[in-house]
Amino acid sequence: MPLYSTAPLDGRIALVTGAGRARGIGRGIALALADAGADVVVTDVGTRRADLTIQGVGLGDDPDELEATADLVRERGRRSIALPLDVTDAGAAAAVVSRVRDELGIIDVLANNAGTGIGAGPFLDLTDTNFTLSWQVNVLGQVHLTRAVLPGMIELRRGSIVNVTSIMGVAAAGGYGGYVLDKHAIVGLTRLLAHEFGPRGIRTNAVAPGYILTDLGEAEQTLIAQQFGIDQQDALGAILSQIPVGRSGQPHDVGSAVAWLAGVGADFVNGAILPVSGGQPAGLA
Repeated sequence: MPLYSTAPLDGRIALVTGAGRARGIGRGIALALADAGADVVVTDVGTRRADLTIQGVGLGDDPDELEATADLVRERGRRSIALPLDVTDAGAAAAVVSRVRDELGIIDVLANNAGTGIGAGPFLDLTDTNFTLSWQVNVLGQVHLTRAVLPGMIELRRGSIVNVTSIMGVAAAGGYGGYVLDKHAIVGLTRLLAHEFGPRGIRTNAVAPGYILTDLGEAEQTLIAQQFGIDQQDALGAILSQIPVGRSGQPHDVGSAVAWLAGVGADFVNGAILPVSGGQPAGLA
């Protein structure tokens, strides 16, 4: 069922990074933007990156899933292109944006979703390699795409950038190491862009997901189970006990929040960090 009976993003061209997983936040965002009326370009790593594999879940595991995301957008009556993109490559990001401009037009909605949990873990256990990999994907990846789309948005004098951070970007918990550092950096990036480009008609906001039931969410369960010597079901129970609404989040929960922030209903929202977490952690505003 479409999320919207009207199309608040009709005529907009959106780009969503990290959209190549069947059970992923990126696909949830892409479909929500399509439901809201946007044409949606979807990207993900074209080949598997073994260095970013966590509990057997890696980036670029199944390139066919990226095209499947594009097919689902097209089924909603919107245009879509699926393009391989490693967000750590600034030149590749610029090339993708240029190609989209040639084929569809200027991108005026960017959802910076691509990310990795490779930097999570006890602080003293993390290597410089994992800290660096985490920063390159989670922070520089968003910087690269933002730099690439801003000239077009400035030309249009409109645009909406929605960054994906985490509740670990507005709070902190032991055992999440470099991931916490990265996600706090995205909050700072969001607020910087909101102030610098708001006067040019470009709004920048962020969503801060909590526990979302994705492939990587299940990998997080495994890590928690191993850390505390419990089984997977007990690990899930421990996670759910911290969520006031009593359920896991789903990719469409994040997608609907991104679509709202990108649309006309949020025209006066700029520099906001919107938790999509069911109220976790307690007291989060």
